[in-house]
Amino acid sequence: MFNQLEVGITWIESQVRFKPKGDLNRMKKAFEMLDLDYSKIIKIHVAGTNGKGSVANYTAAMLKNKQYKTGLFQSPYILEFNERMSIDMKNISDEKLLNYINFIYDFNLMFSKSYGETLSFFELLTLMALKYFYDEEVEAIVMEVGIGGLLDATNILDYDVSAITNIGYDHMKQLGNTLESIALNKLGILKKGSHLITTVDKEMHPLFIDYCHKVGATYEFITDIPEPDNLDPLKYTYEGEAYRVRMKGLFQIKNTILAQKLAKYVEPHLGNFIVRNTLKELRLPARFQSMPGHIYLDGAHNLSGMQELVRHLKTLDKEIFVLFSALGDKDITGMLNTLKEVTNDITLTEFDDARFTSLRPFLQEGMRYNEDPISAFKYLKSRIDIDEVMVITGSLHFVSYMIKAIKKYQQEIFDYQNMLDEVKGYHMNFEEELDDE
Repeated sequence: MFNQLEVGITWIESQVRFKPKGDLNRMKKAFEMLDLDYSKIIKIHVAGTNGKGSVANYTAAMLKNKQYKTGLFQSPYILEFNERMSIDMKNISDEKLLNYINFIYDFNLMFSKSYGETLSFFELLTLMALKYFYDEEVEAIVMEVGIGGLLDATNILDYDVSAITNIGYDHMKQLGNTLESIALNKLGILKKGSHLITTVDKEMHPLFIDYCHKVGATYEFITDIPEPDNLDPLKYTYEGEAYRVRMKGLFQIKNTILAQKLAKYVEPHLGNFIVRNTLKELRLPARFQSMPGHIYLDGAHNLSGMQELVRHLKTLDKEIFVLFSALGDKDITGMLNTLKEVTNDITLTEFDDARFTSLRPFLQEGMRYNEDPISAFKYLKSRIDIDEVMVITGSLHFVSYMIKAIKKYQQEIFDYQNMLDEVKGYHMNFEEELDDE
């Protein structure tokens, strides 16, 4: 039994990340032991290489705004662990999160006695979320796939509708080294009677059609992605309706269209008024997030994500400084070469993560290296003029680290300025008192 949330989170995060498996029998048995009836709950599944977090959030927000009590499961988190599971766009409270960690700790022990092995980190997390949503009597859930699809822990349910955002190179160790093998793994979320809505590139359509026919699933391709009417704020017109998106980035056009298709599939009476308001209001961290001082942060953590980010950066017509860091299992060279299409000023840095290894081997001519990310940030910030921007990218984990670090740095500056103002006010009052004398 954990009495402190931090200790409980440390325990669950210390559990085995990847367990060899050729099927979902272990996870299905665990779910069966929880005895949760999800037959009357609307279920939406979101997979894909990039954009699935945004699509899942948009979809959940639309259903919530239509007065459905909606659970959202997503990973990884950006600012706090609680983000992994939310209801009606509100993160699980610290108190409830601790309760469910304690519950899943006891359940894991009981499961190991009956099944002969414990559950992995993501399996435990998924079961926690499903138990939490069930106990809170949600009417709909939106589940974001962790990795791949076929053997992902979220794939134990029969979903009302599934989405695949795109197919790109990421997690090749688990999914294979070709786009076809990655696609087939993600298509593994489909079952007989499933319905798929997807924004994958046209080159993938034959493979998707063939797979859907084999498993007995239906499908819908979204291919008519419009160009923006305006970039800042982002506006576009789709099927005769004008939309304004609070979040920045050309890639959000595709994400928002897919999300409304998903939401309208399970709720045909979802009006465009709700869709428009949702897109106009929703803001998420690390999705081309802007901060004061011409600073942008984006968690483009693989080659296809970086290509989408660069496509948007090309529209800015500003000089760009890049602060980059990533974990070693990514295509770092590919991402850096893509960034070189929009800038010749790239700083590589490090951040606090147990899996991080030095990026010095990836240092190219003209790039600089600074082990201290805050020192690198301060240096670049001192150089930014009105027609220049700093982009912090390379990994969701790095961007998460930097958001927290920058906010702390900005708070220190704010507190220091307040102290100076207080001292200045004191001296002014002191001089006034001398004048009075």
